[in-house]
Amino acid sequence: MQHCCNCKILAIFAFSDFYYYIMNQVPDNSQRTTSKASNSTVNNTHEVIIIGGSYSGMQAALTLGRALRQVLIIDAGKPCNRFAPQAHNLLGSEGTPPAELHQNARKQIAAYPGIQLLEDQVVNVYKQQDTFIIHTASGQRYSTAFLVMAAGLQDILPDIDGVWECWGKSIIHCPYCHGYEFKGARTALLISSDRDLHMVSMLKQWTPQLQVIVTDERSLSAPSLSFLRREKISLIQGRLTAVKHEDGQLQSISLKDATGKINTIYLEVLYILPQIKQSLDLQATLGYQLTDSGHIKVDEGRRTNIPGLYAVGDNSSRFRSLSQAIASGMAAGAMINFDLIQKTRPLPVVH
Repeated sequence: MQHCCNCKILAIFAFSDFYYYIMNQVPDNSQRTTSKASNSTVNNTHEVIIIGGSYSGMQAALTLGRALRQVLIIDAGKPCNRFAPQAHNLLGSEGTPPAELHQNARKQIAAYPGIQLLEDQVVNVYKQQDTFIIHTASGQRYSTAFLVMAAGLQDILPDIDGVWECWGKSIIHCPYCHGYEFKGARTALLISSDRDLHMVSMLKQWTPQLQVIVTDERSLSAPSLSFLRREKISLIQGRLTAVKHEDGQLQSISLKDATGKINTIYLEVLYILPQIKQSLDLQATLGYQLTDSGHIKVDEGRRTNIPGLYAVGDNSSRFRSLSQAIASGMAAGAMINFDLIQKTRPLPVVH
């Protein structure tokens, strides 16, 4: 589960603070990147290329398009929230289907002549001097000095029939996105260790009907078990083996205990804390740094440790939400425009 900290997000992305941050990013001459001619065998050179055309990628493109930049978005068409019937906790668009949000965003960026959208899948990227070379599944190659990674994350779910059909509907991971719709509902939380226990306290805010499921009670520490008893939360041991649902609405789950007995639990919603992986893993070829949680490490302007490479959205933040994705895209767009200006009209280095 991704942790939430709205105060921190607001502090980072308050415009005045971010503008001040950008204006203090004048690089010294030794770190400033310079333009190089693209490889003669590579076609389609662009000022900025964005890999991923969901909310963070399109917002970065919008910010750059409004700054009169030439931008190419390469999008595989698989946004992470495509499984959810509605998007929540997004001011001004509460309850709107993600597909409608996505379609509206595409229409809006299409109004800017500098923004081009390409439906294709990136399969590899490498850097040649100061130029990124992007290879796509269709066999095309593109080049740019400024690359934004916005391909997001993939959730790794249990390989059980019905899980994907319910994912984003009644099997979920975030109460801030969907918890209100299940307030007071029969709820279970599937955990694997002590580190997941924070979700127990959190979910009690939405429902008193909470059960915790763990494959093996021995994976929990004595303080954790004591906490569950003190909070009067039932702990069920068992391995998830089956999901019963109707059109994605959970009805019950089956658990196999250590003796092989199958127990049926009737539920309205199941919270799962899935493992994640990068949708487009280029760490081996590009060499960008990762955080301990496996996200791409960036600064407040969404720069990675690789000059010219930026990351936005879920791939570089523990805060998985549409508002965060949009905010990160705006930050990257503004930072890239500033860095492009520094290449052609650099400010003096003041000591």
